[in-house]
Amino acid sequence: MTKQNDGIAIFLANRHYLYGLLQHIFGHEPSIELIEVIVSEHTKKALKLLLDEDEHKLNDCLAVLEELKQAISTGADDTLDKLKSEYTYLMLGPNKLPAPPWESVYLTDERMIFQENTLRVRRTYLEYQFLPANYPHEADDHIALELDFLTHLAKLTQEAFEEENIEEVKRLLSDQKAFLEEHLLVWIGDFAEQIQLSKTHHLYPQMASLTEQVLKIDAAALDELISLL
Repeated sequence: MTKQNDGIAIFLANRHYLYGLLQHIFGHEPSIELIEVIVSEHTKKALKLLLDEDEHKLNDCLAVLEELKQAISTGADDTLDKLKSEYTYLMLGPNKLPAPPWESVYLTDERMIFQENTLRVRRTYLEYQFLPANYPHEADDHIALELDFLTHLAKLTQEAFEEENIEEVKRLLSDQKAFLEEHLLVWIGDFAEQIQLSKTHHLYPQMASLTEQVLKIDAAALDELISLL
């Protein structure tokens, strides 16, 4: 494998890891195991690789991880309880969610879920035989499901690259770029902005801001990689 191919392989593995991590953060109640992954050296290295040209954003992100790591080391149970409460308040309810985690809410005047946008996302999933875990009980355009779809495509891209199927790699990358531009990037900024206004800031507002940054950088990187291939 050439040096360029080594770099591409590392990039593809890194984005697969980060998408999977972000999906777990927004799609699962926090656990000690998840927190340990969030603050791990693997995660720090992955973020450094992605954010190497944005030192300010990288330092902010690493500071959040270090603060969380210290909180776990000095009081794991108390920290976990706070994170679970924050997750419930922001992602589950039962009260009105301060930043609803569904795309259609941000793209319709009615601010409702299970709208036309939801169906468009579902049709894209079906092109890849991707069926969300909570289908049909959870709207397909939930942030965790959209991130899960990109995690799935990132894995397929890795496999196609390892098999030296470059045409398939380019097709997959183009579809991921389109999904980012037509869906997640359309509403992630509003979601991140609204979640910053919530009453609690232990983890999820920071992770929403990080997710917005990851998506923007990834979309630009996909452009470069497609032209390179």
